[in-house]
Amino acid sequence: MNNQNYIRAFWRSSIRRQLVVGFALASLVLMTVFGVAVLEQQRKAQYASSTGRAVSLAHALSISSTSWALANDLVGLQELVQGFARTSDLRRAFFVSPQGEVLASTNAEEVGFFVTDTLSRDMLATDARDQLVLIDQRNLVVVAHPVLLGGRNLGWIRVEMTRDAVNANLAALTWNWMGFGLISVVLVSLVAILLARRMTKGLQHLMTVASAVEHGWSKRRADVGRHDEIGKLSRYLDRMLDAIEQQKDLLSQSEAKYRFLADNISDVIWVMNLTTDRWAYVSPSVQKLLGYSAEEVMQQSYLQTLTADSRDKVSRLLAERTRSYLQGESGDAAYTDEVEQLRKDGAIVWTEITTHIARNEKNELVVLGVSRDIGERKKAEEQIRNLAFYDLLTQLPNRRLLLDRFGLTIAASKRSKRYSALMFIDLDNFKPLNDEHGHDVGDLLLVEVAHRITACVREMDTVSRFGGDEFVVMLHELSTDREVSTRRASEIAEKIRRSLGKPYKLQIESKGDASPQFVEHHCTASIGVVLFDQHCSSSEELLRIADDAMYQAKEGGRNQVRFLESRPLKRPGP
Repeated sequence: MNNQNYIRAFWRSSIRRQLVVGFALASLVLMTVFGVAVLEQQRKAQYASSTGRAVSLAHALSISSTSWALANDLVGLQELVQGFARTSDLRRAFFVSPQGEVLASTNAEEVGFFVTDTLSRDMLATDARDQLVLIDQRNLVVVAHPVLLGGRNLGWIRVEMTRDAVNANLAALTWNWMGFGLISVVLVSLVAILLARRMTKGLQHLMTVASAVEHGWSKRRADVGRHDEIGKLSRYLDRMLDAIEQQKDLLSQSEAKYRFLADNISDVIWVMNLTTDRWAYVSPSVQKLLGYSAEEVMQQSYLQTLTADSRDKVSRLLAERTRSYLQGESGDAAYTDEVEQLRKDGAIVWTEITTHIARNEKNELVVLGVSRDIGERKKAEEQIRNLAFYDLLTQLPNRRLLLDRFGLTIAASKRSKRYSALMFIDLDNFKPLNDEHGHDVGDLLLVEVAHRITACVREMDTVSRFGGDEFVVMLHELSTDREVSTRRASEIAEKIRRSLGKPYKLQIESKGDASPQFVEHHCTASIGVVLFDQHCSSSEELLRIADDAMYQAKEGGRNQVRFLESRPLKRPGP
């Protein structure tokens, strides 16, 4: 029986129930509307009061700190600000200079640092000469007030106050009002029950029949042969009971169809009971996906079929979504995730799982899910990624990935203050090999060059094929000392030069059953090197400098390593 028929049966089977529920709902709606209006008015008033407190505190701090800021007495300024640390609901208050440096703060660890968040930078950039309300949210209000003296801006006072106390008061008021509303609904319901009993005494027979049907006497009927309203109602009830029987038959047929589909579809359909932490149903198609029969899977925990990484991910997501469902935030949300599962033979298979949290007929929490094999799709995605970021011949990072890692290297240099180096490598004797033996042999040489360069650098360094017979090497975080970094870069460049200068013995596969042929080739490399740190020029500029250095090595006789200095990035003045 579907939900609509349940509601219709519930509503039509008892006038008493209609009266009681109608009175209760009407009173509940009235109390809810009135309560929401009152609580909203209280919320606005208390939020406005909370904002006023923050504004007053910021104003007081602005006035008090003027003399300390003018005298540049940072110790006194810190003591002044720290004196407000115990203000109720105060999360943080600090004095920031016009340049963005925190000169005093209730959080002493912040002193001396520069603010970098967008909100603070916008505050410093504004020309306002009055307090600003930067954030006015449910749990937080942030107010900024300029510190002025004779039209001169000495800095800003920023005050951050929580609304925990306000929200606690509103929560208490809400609970009190809910209690009052519940008592009101109960009283109205009791009055409705008394009225309904007086009005429905003539319907006792129908209630008896309804009770018998409820307890399993589905063939019991209520027609008493009367022609008044009760007789009509009894015949309506009989027809409704007949309709319910028909719906049961249709539902049984529908369930058989759905079970047939679930047992024969390629995707795995499953139901897991979160209350008992046991499988309620797993379709037989799981054997094709994981190699286990449905009975074997249902004897296992749902975590046993997942890899270690997927176990942590699924456990965390399931906990979050269950909590969201119980709090009424997720509604009828359906979730789709990609997880790694373990087959019976130990192989790993990627699956896409679509899930929905609901309650079963026993009001227990269950997860309805569909699992689908997406191994082929994952392979295609990996191939697309390789095409986008890696050279097809050497499997080295291409120019796009190199430039991306350049940004990561600059960020690492800022943290560690270490120098890095960029090498531009060009083979000196590559074209004659292509002309004499063809591009296939040239490709073999490029692959061997890639292997030799990779063997000469650290695992953390980046080796990239830039195009043709050109390679770029990025040495990450050499040393904080420039001379030491230069020496290490020189040693690695020389190691690469010597390695690439050794003879190449390239095996050419012959057609048919003929023995493979070998081609021996001598090829050297010209290498240009540039050292850089976090203040370097752009990646394109560094590549150009390294390229220039490489051409100097070629002009100097080839098979050489040449260094060029990078130009520091021009920084804007104060």
